[in-house]
Amino acid sequence: MDISVVITTCNRPAFLVEALAGIASQELQPKEILVIDDCSDVSYQEAFNAIAEVNAQYIRLDSKSGANKARNIGIRQSSGSIIAFLDDDDIWLPEYLSEILKQYKLGADAVVTGFKQLGKEHVLVVNKDTEVTQTSLLRGNTYCGMSGFSCKKELLESTLFDEALTNGQDWDMFVRLFLTGIKFKNLSKGLFLYRFQNADGIGAKLRYLAPEDILPRLGSAIKHKSFLGEYWFKKRVSEQVLFSLKHKKRKTKWVLLSVKLSGVRATSSFFYRAIRRKILKQPMSI
Repeated sequence: MDISVVITTCNRPAFLVEALAGIASQELQPKEILVIDDCSDVSYQEAFNAIAEVNAQYIRLDSKSGANKARNIGIRQSSGSIIAFLDDDDIWLPEYLSEILKQYKLGADAVVTGFKQLGKEHVLVVNKDTEVTQTSLLRGNTYCGMSGFSCKKELLESTLFDEALTNGQDWDMFVRLFLTGIKFKNLSKGLFLYRFQNADGIGAKLRYLAPEDILPRLGSAIKHKSFLGEYWFKKRVSEQVLFSLKHKKRKTKWVLLSVKLSGVRATSSFFYRAIRRKILKQPMSI
């Protein structure tokens, strides 16, 4: 078994250098590394030495296509039997590839792992499942983002990422793979460093989003409404609408929109859970 690494990047050459350093420090080196640049507006000159040092293939797209299309291009261009994905702003710990390979040798078809918060490595975020379960998926993505996900290439070629989704592509992929009945393993270990709330991340962008522009972000929930059922669908919608509320303007409009789209119960439950997490000082979640 050999592993191809697919890294998606856009306008973050400095972060990419750190991500590549994490790959260089792996106990197990991958077969190949593909860096898919989604038509960055800034120069990647500062990253070229790091790209060359790990013998990575650098592919720059001709137009802005989105992370999902970039990942699909990486899937098609890769030659390994296993594909491990890495976002440019995250960093794998040295044992990441060797740990996931053990799972594939034991029969896994896909693997997800836990992570630590970059800069606050004492903050560990893991799901205790040994395999990805419907119970956990109903609650949303309680496992990890793309940097902790890997899968056999043959499965990805028939599944691919949904290029119509603007977010939730990890959860969408997990649900679709789970529904096929594959052996989907979860490693309850913090095997990579997750860069939480970086300046140009999703959370930061949501702070400036207008309430009327939220509907595209509900795409994954709407797509899997039958899988979620009424209760979990409304819960997921309220979480999407109210995410990062304390940083948003027009807070009342956001709350009213949550009530309109998901109901009073789901909206009230969101605030109950937020207060409870604060009181119990629970760690961040993805």
